[in-house]
Amino acid sequence: MLNPWYTFKFYIGLLTTALVVTAWTTNLVAKPLATAFGGTVTVVGMGIAYFNYARHKREEHLPVAVTHSEEHLPGSTLAVLMPESEHNDAVIHSAINHAGGKPVVFLYLGSWNTGRTPRLFEFHDPYYDDEQAKKTFGRAEHLAQKSKVKRLFLYRKLEPHAIEHVWRIVHPHDIVIAAENASHTQDINPDRIRYEVTLEGKVAHLLKRW
Repeated sequence: MLNPWYTFKFYIGLLTTALVVTAWTTNLVAKPLATAFGGTVTVVGMGIAYFNYARHKREEHLPVAVTHSEEHLPGSTLAVLMPESEHNDAVIHSAINHAGGKPVVFLYLGSWNTGRTPRLFEFHDPYYDDEQAKKTFGRAEHLAQKSKVKRLFLYRKLEPHAIEHVWRIVHPHDIVIAAENASHTQDINPDRIRYEVTLEGKVAHLLKRW
């Protein structure tokens, strides 16, 4: 969706899906009982997944797939979301409303205080223990989906230079952040800063032409 690599992976997905459908239809004739059992299990599993998705959609908090690497997206919007911030909704709405057809990168800076020690050989993503981050991203996904905005979701640790690191790779035209959190962008040199007062709070736009 965002570059040729995504397009390539999409068509690879179509090819593997076609191969699976071919194998399933072959087994439908050769092994009808086994295929019926597997098909029943699949339908039940998909039904549970759909019910869970519909429940989250009614609550306006959809599940989100987090990206673990930044993308070079010139002209995009970088929406910075902070833990315990009362103005995250203002940032989300402003970023979506000013996207202008370009992608929006939602960056959540978490504290990572999970209190959990990974076991031997275990890879553990702190995002899955951060309920506030999942709730905030779910809200952003719901609103972006309604507005048909292209989006990426990044979860990073709240530490010095975290925003600057993402900013230098993504090359966004606009950084949207709650005005009260603008001090976290002191390492960034925008061309100009514009403040926007919304019903949900005041946000800052750090604009840059690369």
